[in-house]
Amino acid sequence: MNYKTILLASAAVLFANQAMAQDLTNAFFVPGKGHITSNVYAGITRTKTSMKISGLGSESITQDSAYATEVLEYGITDNLSVNASIINFFDRDIANDVASHYSPVLGDVTYNNDHNFGYSLGAKYNMHFDDLLFQIAPTYNTYDPKSWFGHKGNDERWQKNLGIDLKAGLDLGNGISPYIIYHIDSDIDTAHRELGQSVKFGIHKYTGKWALDGAIRYEWTKNHSDEALGYKYNEKNRTATWFDAEVDYYLRDNVLIGIFGSYLIDAHDRAYNIPNVPISAKEHTNFDYEIGLGVKVLF
Repeated sequence: MNYKTILLASAAVLFANQAMAQDLTNAFFVPGKGHITSNVYAGITRTKTSMKISGLGSESITQDSAYATEVLEYGITDNLSVNASIINFFDRDIANDVASHYSPVLGDVTYNNDHNFGYSLGAKYNMHFDDLLFQIAPTYNTYDPKSWFGHKGNDERWQKNLGIDLKAGLDLGNGISPYIIYHIDSDIDTAHRELGQSVKFGIHKYTGKWALDGAIRYEWTKNHSDEALGYKYNEKNRTATWFDAEVDYYLRDNVLIGIFGSYLIDAHDRAYNIPNVPISAKEHTNFDYEIGLGVKVLF
């Protein structure tokens, strides 16, 4: 299976008939009992980082990547749904460490697209009390699996992860709903368990033909470990602040197209050292952004 298969399979439902006008992009949307949504989107990212190494001067590198995703969601009840997704990454075959980023020998030289798939399974449950909205959304993710039963002897790129979104919002009427999302996730089946968290503050506007979304997202990671070829990341915590935005246009009541993006506002500089050697380095993110296009269909 590849990204063309994902996109073509989803394009087949673009003209499905479903006479139900709904806001398909708000943070609390679920398909409703017996209904299914297909959400296909693809995006690109670009990141520029620079590193200052003691006694050796500074170097910088720009990394590009792309991905394509298909998400299917089925409504068990009007407030409960289950979902599954598959994503294919098109990234450079380099690890996230100092040596491969900045070494002219080990650097950014070839794409690794043979087995860059990630898969996820999840659920969403909505609750509301008058105009107050709440949602719980747990997710299981696995990336680049060589085995579904354990990690021993597998490529270090392989990951398994459990996460959950806790959402709260307010329906102000006229299609306006501010919301907050707390996310937490952690790797499993590994001795080192990095803990990722984020809080997102956003506002959503739905007009019937258009939908707009804007948000500020603050991320922090605890228990981070990053080392290779002797370089070791010194600090256990790292943070980043993002601006997220999305604009969607409804071709029909049940079919929309959208454009979305994220831009890094600020990020924690990363400090490295080589144990027992008087060499240190600091990595700074100059810029980081993502932009993509999507199609969503309710049928």
